[in-house]
Amino acid sequence: MPIPFRGEAPQFVNDAISSTCPDCWLEGCGPLDSCFAITADTLECLTPFAESFAAAIWCCGSPIAFPLIYCFNPDPHTNETSGWDISMHQTPAREPCMCCFSMIFLPCGQFLVRRSALGGDMSRYRLWQGYHDGPQCCARRCDGAPITIQSGSYGEQDCPNAFLCLEVTCLGGVCSSCCAFDVSRRLMKEERELGTDPTEARQEKCMAFAGGIASSISQWACCLHVTSCCVGCCAPDSEGAQDCSAEGKRASRACWSIARTLYKGMWAIKIIAIGCMSGQMTHEDRHGKQTPMKAAPSSMKMERDDELAHKKRQK
Repeated sequence: MPIPFRGEAPQFVNDAISSTCPDCWLEGCGPLDSCFAITADTLECLTPFAESFAAAIWCCGSPIAFPLIYCFNPDPHTNETSGWDISMHQTPAREPCMCCFSMIFLPCGQFLVRRSALGGDMSRYRLWQGYHDGPQCCARRCDGAPITIQSGSYGEQDCPNAFLCLEVTCLGGVCSSCCAFDVSRRLMKEERELGTDPTEARQEKCMAFAGGIASSISQWACCLHVTSCCVGCCAPDSEGAQDCSAEGKRASRACWSIARTLYKGMWAIKIIAIGCMSGQMTHEDRHGKQTPMKAAPSSMKMERDDELAHKKRQK
């Protein structure tokens, strides 16, 4: 006899439930009904608090959340500017146009930032500047599987501007612009011997903290939803099970709402930070200290060796 199932389930689903779930689940026996009812009552009491909390933290899902980064201490080795010509605090006043442009037109801003990081010399451009070379995605688990990146082997030197456009818009997926920014930031820090700005360190700690909480809540929401669906499907005749399933799904929605708010806040904080750091980097390119590129130390050493050899020949 087919099991009554909400939504007119296919026959093979009814057959699978009939052959898998015990009769006490299907018929809603007393002990399980009581257990389901208690669980439903507990969730019914707790879920309103989660829903209220999700509604109360709306500000954490907007740019208003940015000041929360000051709840975190910067790294001990950072100082006011960490070698940058201006700090992130000064950037909105000193480079307002670049800050706003990078936040509103993120890919276009990162195109200009990479050019600044390269000192305007696009002949030095490589795909992600080589920082993401090596196996990615499936290739990390299985040799020969896609994707393995090898910068400089795709003809970037022939058309660097086109490749940079692709890098900041689509090659990194939905996070293409953020990946491009991280590469530019790292490149400028290493080549110009710059440190981590204190506000940058605060932002990174805040993102890590909020990301951990959002990830945990998302996992709880997923577990609640899957469990609720299983209980509702396997005990269609149990009133307590159906109540438990409904309350579980409601609690899952509340958890998803909290996690979604946190993720929105993280995105807002990241965009604001990228805007400030992009302005800081373009200012550094124009007014900061000019340091030799990575290849320079070896050439300087060769010049010193040639001078020493010349002096020895003179002696």
